[in-house]
Amino acid sequence: MSLPYFPIENADFQHSMGLSALKESWLEVDENYLSQTAQKRDLLTNQRSHVLATLPGSENGQSRILDLVRKELDINHPTVVQPPAYKLAGPLAEAASLVQEDLVLMQEVGGVFKLTAACVCFPSGWDLTEKVGHAISDIHIPVPDLNNRIGPSIDRFFSHLNPRKKVQRFNWGLFDDDALFQPGSHENRQIGHDKVTEQTIGDALFFRVEKQTLQRLPENRDTLFSIRIFNTPLSEVVSDQGRTARLLHALTTMDAPIRRYKAVARYEELLMAYLRKHAG
Repeated sequence: MSLPYFPIENADFQHSMGLSALKESWLEVDENYLSQTAQKRDLLTNQRSHVLATLPGSENGQSRILDLVRKELDINHPTVVQPPAYKLAGPLAEAASLVQEDLVLMQEVGGVFKLTAACVCFPSGWDLTEKVGHAISDIHIPVPDLNNRIGPSIDRFFSHLNPRKKVQRFNWGLFDDDALFQPGSHENRQIGHDKVTEQTIGDALFFRVEKQTLQRLPENRDTLFSIRIFNTPLSEVVSDQGRTARLLHALTTMDAPIRRYKAVARYEELLMAYLRKHAG
């Protein structure tokens, strides 16, 4: 896949919400639409407990998400030939089966936003079963120092999200596997195949981007959080010296725990040498 997004600034790495207004459709449809929605339906059939979680009280929110997805496809993607919807596990699973994005419902419970329903078929090194029912700050615990740096800002954002606006942000990491379904610890997912060598590292490591969007659902403060995955071989990233230099600078200016979380720790020496070579 080509590199549609490269969310690394020309500056020292720091945790940032990095929000921007979303003016186009919050759904993206590309040449992988049918294959990725088919993979979702397969996961919902064969690994449902790992990709779908819903709590009592989330039913109305799930139905509103399904309505929103249908409306967005009809209005902004009218030429898309939609696959058969997955109708065996409730409205949120049905909504997620129609789009390439994963869908997460956050609801305010006792003044705190919690994950009450989600269909996450393409996780980037985390398990949905460990997140459902938890507040945002608990969900972010595995990310080194994130709560200390921007946790309060995240909470304020969810509390004051304008219901008339949609926003987007991006997250990124490096993986030694381009599979979309990657549950489990991010660091533990780096499994160290012999395929990663000085000669092959460009095609064996992948720059994985999450495009995330957030919006209030109609009628109340329920919030829809969507996640779309884009994988690009590292060799394509480094085809541009400017991108290469920014990635290298980000990795060298982040703290070691974050570097282990973001990058492939087992291959760090190879990775840094490869980036320095291509940064010019």
